[in-house]
Amino acid sequence: MHILMVAHSISNWTPAFARSFMAAGHAVKVVSFSPQPVPGTEFEFVGVEPFDKYRNKHLFITRVPRVRRIIRQWRPDIVFAPYLASNGLTAALAGAQPLVLAAVGSDVFNPSGRRGLSLWLREASIRYTCRRAVLINSVSQALTRELMRLGAPRDKILEQPFGPDVETFRPDPEMPRPAVRRFICARRHEPLYDIPTIIRALAILKSAGRSFECLFTGSGTLWEDHRRLAADLGLGERVRFTGDVTTGELPALFGSADVYVSASTIDGTSVALLEGMASGLLPVVSRIEANLPWVEDGRNGLLFDCGDAEGLARALERAMEDRSLRERAFRENRSLVVERASMQAHHAGLLAAFERIAAAGRGGGVVAGPTAQR
Repeated sequence: MHILMVAHSISNWTPAFARSFMAAGHAVKVVSFSPQPVPGTEFEFVGVEPFDKYRNKHLFITRVPRVRRIIRQWRPDIVFAPYLASNGLTAALAGAQPLVLAAVGSDVFNPSGRRGLSLWLREASIRYTCRRAVLINSVSQALTRELMRLGAPRDKILEQPFGPDVETFRPDPEMPRPAVRRFICARRHEPLYDIPTIIRALAILKSAGRSFECLFTGSGTLWEDHRRLAADLGLGERVRFTGDVTTGELPALFGSADVYVSASTIDGTSVALLEGMASGLLPVVSRIEANLPWVEDGRNGLLFDCGDAEGLARALERAMEDRSLRERAFRENRSLVVERASMQAHHAGLLAAFERIAAAGRGGGVVAGPTAQR
């Protein structure tokens, strides 16, 4: 097959999808609004530099004629667009067929609290895009329900999270360590991930005399604000902000930590959470619907209420003190991810669906509805 991906090349999962598709013998071309090439693929950059998906949202509309020309020239068997409300909208407006979408959470939910006309336009564009797709990959039950509320037929939806490469994300040989030496947060510095709550919780731990280090990976529009907040609260060398890291660097960073922490206020299914669990870390995460299928409070991780820095500090203290909890999480969490959410199983399932769709297109048959995987 010829698979055209309309996808942000800056996203870690774009090169992973491309590698899997090519390893299965398929030709892959990536069309991206971010400039980083994807090794081994044909690549076409259609954005502007510097890349800023928040300031340059108009490009998802204005680049439609160019993407339409690419589709006509390359004649793909499948057009795959992760991020439904951006890349998916561009592909739909460009007439991509057959179109497969991936909805990951913030591209469907309303994390910025839109109201009135802005919300109506957003939901109308999502409905439009879903109508033009033959398949929609939803990463969680909550996201499936939201897609159906917006009019997506259930038989179009394949429910399967974007999972980690379980061959790459493995526990460090020292795990489980007898004492916690490092926390890690691998979320972008954007409002919906509420990193200030984590920083304030760390300040509480410091005031209590706790010894720790916390690593924040990734960048984002609030990166400098978060660095200043950490400095203002006197965290100094206890925290480190790496900025963006490559896909190849992430497994070692997870392997150097003992506890994964996230304060997200909304999510689909967090790939970073699953990467941490596959690496044997104890997850300490916000009590949101997306996390509940993966983390049982007090059994394989700890939960805290959104925005509650004191509650998070208490959870982190327990994570540091409760060795038996860390050991149980180490024993159980990797198996949970391998069984339910590995990248390998996800990509194989998608490719099988692509084959059915392409075969139906060539022969005029009907594509069987997807099966939800939980």
